[in-house]
Amino acid sequence: MTYPTLKISVKIGIAVALAIILFQVSNILLVYKYFKFDYYLTAVAVFFLLVGFFISRRKSADNNKTDASKNPALSLTNKEIAILQLIADGKSNKEIASINFVEVSTIKTHINNIYTKLGVRNRKEAVVYYRKQV
Repeated sequence: MTYPTLKISVKIGIAVALAIILFQVSNILLVYKYFKFDYYLTAVAVFFLLVGFFISRRKSADNNKTDASKNPALSLTNKEIAILQLIADGKSNKEIASINFVEVSTIKTHINNIYTKLGVRNRKEAVVYYRKQV
């Protein structure tokens, strides 16, 4: 087991232990006697929903940072990859737009997004980057 996996496992174990302690304390204090069971169950469900949301959001942000920093091409969408391939094939913006059944301005937006994600300044650099990756 690697160190990051062990660290995550320990955090999950601590979170589960704290949740069990919280439920035991609530039973001791007889919270459920003062509130309807439905409200109590709803509060618990919302709590775990929020915890899961924040954990997954944090984990996905960490994964996106590491993947994109290793290889910027991984951050491209499927449409952007297809447009980059057409650029490498020597197609003009107008030809790419007609192939994809969209406006030329949409293609320009996709191309600008590609330039930003790959860290290139023009069409020629994007083609060189694409050919290195393929």
